[in-house]
Amino acid sequence: MEVLLMFPASVNRPIDDHLKNIVTKIETENPSLSVFAARQFRYSLCQNTVELTIKEPRQLNVLEEFIIRAGIEFETPPTADELASILGLDSVFVHSTISTLQSLQTLAVKSPITVTAEGRLFYERGTVPQPPYAVQIFAITDSLNEQLSFQSESLNDVIVNLPDLATFLNIEQKINQLSSLKLAEIQQFIQDASLKFHIPEEGKIVTAFKVIPPSKLFWKTISLFVIFDVIEDKLNIQIRSGKRILETASTRVSSLLNEGKISLQSLCDLSNEIINSAREAILKQRNS
Repeated sequence: MEVLLMFPASVNRPIDDHLKNIVTKIETENPSLSVFAARQFRYSLCQNTVELTIKEPRQLNVLEEFIIRAGIEFETPPTADELASILGLDSVFVHSTISTLQSLQTLAVKSPITVTAEGRLFYERGTVPQPPYAVQIFAITDSLNEQLSFQSESLNDVIVNLPDLATFLNIEQKINQLSSLKLAEIQQFIQDASLKFHIPEEGKIVTAFKVIPPSKLFWKTISLFVIFDVIEDKLNIQIRSGKRILETASTRVSSLLNEGKISLQSLCDLSNEIINSAREAILKQRNS
């Protein structure tokens, strides 16, 4: 049975009161780990409004279906007036329906009735394209986790009275600017987010997008743990959002620590003297 290594009582470690339960859980579940420091910070997420242009079909009505069929199947396609006479309908009604189909690029703007290539494709599905419409969604850039995500609702604007992590860490912006993304990439992001705006198999297509300024910052609370792994004799950083470990952020910040680009004294008030004293005491416990 593995023995739980205790942090020496003689050494004061900076642990935020809100994080004591998590620290206990980390050390209990993995006796080879000892938390040297735990602190809460805030960091910013950048939100952009993105306007999508969407094109989707609707079912053909009976008259629309007959008009398109006439343009495809009649050996000599009729004019609007001829078709009105055949159907026994008011020519104004037929002209109006043909104009609608022409505006949807299902019929060519000429006489007699001429079905476009796109119109033939939609006719085979029993649908007709509707005029494009716009919806707004939100793109969230998370520089710390190197993530770009999309959602239908805006982030909540809350006040977080904690130190800004950016004051201590220089996290490089590695996510592509939204405006430089290609339409296919935006379409994929939307599908990955399970947003019902781009469903090609149903004929619902995002045909364009634009970013609407300005960008807005929203604050989020995260927890930072400085953890000593006695087996590897190494310090690592673990970043959490609530109970969830942010793997990408943890790896990035641990790399900065190992490269000597982070000062633990300024980040946690954790001096080299404290680190060395705690490390030596824990290693002594393990070897005894």
